[in-house]
Amino acid sequence: MSFSGRTVLITGGLGGIGAEVTRHFLERGATVIVSDRPGSAVPGLGDGAQYVDLDVTSEAGWTSVVDGIVAEHGKLDALVNIAGVFTPGIPFEAMTLAQWRFHMDVNLDGSFLGCRTAMAAMAKTGGGAIVNFSSGLAHIMLSDGGAYCVSKAAVLALTRLAAKAGGKFGVRVNAVLPGAIDTPMLWGNLREGMKPQDLIDMLVKQHPIGRIGQTSDVAQAVGFLCDPANSFVTGALLAVDGGQLVD
Repeated sequence: MSFSGRTVLITGGLGGIGAEVTRHFLERGATVIVSDRPGSAVPGLGDGAQYVDLDVTSEAGWTSVVDGIVAEHGKLDALVNIAGVFTPGIPFEAMTLAQWRFHMDVNLDGSFLGCRTAMAAMAKTGGGAIVNFSSGLAHIMLSDGGAYCVSKAAVLALTRLAAKAGGKFGVRVNAVLPGAIDTPMLWGNLREGMKPQDLIDMLVKQHPIGRIGQTSDVAQAVGFLCDPANSFVTGALLAVDGGQLVD
């Protein structure tokens, strides 16, 4: 697939999955704008990539970034909403309202603001594609990760709603649900006294394919959903999880 002449905005683009998605689009000819939280250390992004600060919970921030992209490049063709937070190890009965709201603000409200702002811009230039990031944990409830699970379940409903709203503008909205992917966020689940291989062995047992996922697995799925050749795919909730959700 080629994305030559297309402009893509990736939030959370400095993380493990975000960096791989950025490479995926750059290798296929896209102009890529990478965003992450203000104050992030920005590594070399590769030819064609630009960086902008974006607090995804800021309505004004979204407007500024999207307006800037349209002003410079003429249009926004795709938005990949990767930015998210996960604080593991918080028992439900001990979770504070502030911890709950933090996950909702970033994971759900950030995705909503991205969908709404990008859709309004895309509607003026012939349409586009939005990919939201949910998780297999939208279905598999962890009692010590409740805020993350619920926020990612809500992203699925948001995706379906936005897909229905965006159809008349030619804006497709889909979601990916990664399983266990080898990223720094995954390793945040390593508990005291647990060896890295113990965590891998536990996770592999949950994935019928017999391994955990790589960031390239997710990037391929995102590319598929953004590809204009797949213009009849919208409202899809695509598990990229090695069969984790197969009951």
